[in-house]
Amino acid sequence: MKFSINGLISIMFIASVAMFSGCMGGAGESVSTTTPQESTEVVAKAAEQSVAAEPVAVPEPESVAQSTPAEEESIFEPNLRLDKEMFHPPFEWGDCTVCHTNSDPEGSGDHATILDTPDLCYQCHDKDAKEGKKFIHGPVAAGACTACHNPHKSPNKRLLVASNINQLCTMCHQAKGDFLHETANIHPPVKDQCTNCHDPHTEDYKFQLRADGKKDLCVMCHVDKKERIENSKYKHGAIDRPNGCQECHDPHGTGQPRMLKADSVMDMCLKCHNQTLTTDEDGYKLLNIKKHLDENPDWHGPIQWGDCAMCHNPHGSDNLRMLKKPFPKSFYSNFDENNYICFECHDSQKIMAEQTVEDTNFRNGTSNMHYVHVNKKKGRTCRACHDFHGTKDYPHHLRKKTQFGKISFPIRYIETPTGGSCAPACHARRYYDRENPVVNTK
Repeated sequence: MKFSINGLISIMFIASVAMFSGCMGGAGESVSTTTPQESTEVVAKAAEQSVAAEPVAVPEPESVAQSTPAEEESIFEPNLRLDKEMFHPPFEWGDCTVCHTNSDPEGSGDHATILDTPDLCYQCHDKDAKEGKKFIHGPVAAGACTACHNPHKSPNKRLLVASNINQLCTMCHQAKGDFLHETANIHPPVKDQCTNCHDPHTEDYKFQLRADGKKDLCVMCHVDKKERIENSKYKHGAIDRPNGCQECHDPHGTGQPRMLKADSVMDMCLKCHNQTLTTDEDGYKLLNIKKHLDENPDWHGPIQWGDCAMCHNPHGSDNLRMLKKPFPKSFYSNFDENNYICFECHDSQKIMAEQTVEDTNFRNGTSNMHYVHVNKKKGRTCRACHDFHGTKDYPHHLRKKTQFGKISFPIRYIETPTGGSCAPACHARRYYDRENPVVNTK
């Protein structure tokens, strides 16, 4: 059964809303039409007739890429394959003249269309919805609708020429296809489908991203990071650098955890912390950590493991230096077990046991010298004696010099097989020995 060209085009504008909204793009894109009651009845009758009608067999253009055969390897699980084949409504209705100048393109060999694409497609689809924004996808700008959509029929949703969004995208973006096959750690939205972040037609952001890709797009999913970035007392300056989140992370994926752009967290950190930096909060000059670590090869455990994030939260924190847990800022502090991030790894008994023979080697007989120094009001904090990144001259990450107010003075530590001694500015040389306790008279 055939319909006239004018009648069919009228019907298409009304009947195709649901089907056409998917043919040319993602969810939510539709043709803006108003359907009067009378037209609805006509559409219903036409739909019944179209089911009974034998569709005209129109050959698929050679230029249209075919769907990926089931036996071929897909990048990820195909998620667009339909239970039954999907037909473009004009093709299903069997009137080739809706699109073609000849009523029998197959028989005549004349496949000319009444308009060139994309103008032909825009007879039904909303042009403003496809080209109305700042950045237009190349195939859309070139009018190559059939590069992605089959104009006749397809076993896939939206009449796509592939059964998987990523499979479709990588038909052109071949380097990304290789990347998806070869990369160990892929960003989950990318692994799901490219259109989670990119609009396949047009957007106001570069690469047709659905929001600014430097940060705004990321926090649409990473809402916990958005909260931390905005509300932390101590903020990470890297987030406000020109590339935002992409200063540290690759949005598609890398071979490293968290899609980092370096082989380890520490390597990532040292791309910026290879110079003296200044904090935004108080203007404090941060140490050139790379230089410090190069000069002090006896590294603290987390540094040895290449994981600065064991102690620091790279997105921000309410604790000093973006630490994950509190740590006293000053030389002296009233002892509080909950005020030391150190106890995330170190046993607190190292400090809290007044007498011990096993919790620490820093003892005079059984007297715990950590307890003597730290566990009291106005106790010395860990920073008074230890450097938490790395040292060179003394064992146990002991500093060569310590900072007391504006004065920097040497610790002058000497180790013995069963103990040791030190002579900082705060007292004369004092000794400790685990086997033969020493009585210090000064």
